[in-house]
Amino acid sequence: MQTSKHGFGLNVNADVCMTWLRVALGVIFIIGGIKLAFLGDTSALAASYTNPEKGWLSPVFADKITQILGIGVGPFLRTQGLVEIALGLLMALGIGTRVVAVIMGLMFWVFAAANPVAGEIRLSRDLALMGCCFAVAFAGAGAWSLDGRLWQRSSTFTSYQDGILVLIRLSLAFTLLTSAVFASGPFANHLNTTLPLVMVLVMGALLAVGLRPHWIMGLLALWMLYVVAASMGAKGVYFGLDSAKRELGFLVAAVVYALLGPDRWAWLEPQTSAATSAEYAESVS
Repeated sequence: MQTSKHGFGLNVNADVCMTWLRVALGVIFIIGGIKLAFLGDTSALAASYTNPEKGWLSPVFADKITQILGIGVGPFLRTQGLVEIALGLLMALGIGTRVVAVIMGLMFWVFAAANPVAGEIRLSRDLALMGCCFAVAFAGAGAWSLDGRLWQRSSTFTSYQDGILVLIRLSLAFTLLTSAVFASGPFANHLNTTLPLVMVLVMGALLAVGLRPHWIMGLLALWMLYVVAASMGAKGVYFGLDSAKRELGFLVAAVVYALLGPDRWAWLEPQTSAATSAEYAESVS
């Protein structure tokens, strides 16, 4: 087993931890894809996504879909849902992991860019998940994947350990800071409505500068666990997960960093990459 000591002094398997993040990102796409592909009326779905105040598609993007692709917004969203399910399954199983992770990351960016200015409801959260996707792309699938089992594609977490960890840290810091600064009206989300904004802002700032980041990540994980559980309790399993699917991703990302971090750029907590990488390599051999 590929284990080494990290943030809390625990012997953890880095491949297993990154597998959790990979599977969580895949589940996010699968849950969102099911809603788009199969649930509700197509016309109502299109209307909700093009709503100028709370929708996800700006008029410019909606017009481009119609003009360039020659189909309505509704059929496009149904097709997008099927694509999301397929990508989510590939990600969760670890098939073509690096390529799929990059594609999903770019799609998260498109989700943010496609939002109308007045309705950027979850803008910062999609960009944070984009960062998590790129972290998985750098790490690769490893042994706990079909890439590893069938094609012997090894993890490169050791080679890019600090870069992967700082990408996760800054991604989560970004979404906390932006959710705290932009919190009213259409910008309201689980991150700025379940805790006082000053607490969200402080957590984001501490993560951004890297002060005791694995402890902040531990608190963030507990917070996100509460949010996901509360959402599922209020709305049922599927619709609760759909409402808090991004928070599910943040929960897993926070746990991964808390167990594998801190990164070498954490303030007052230099994590010497060479030392931890040497431990990791020694355990593999």
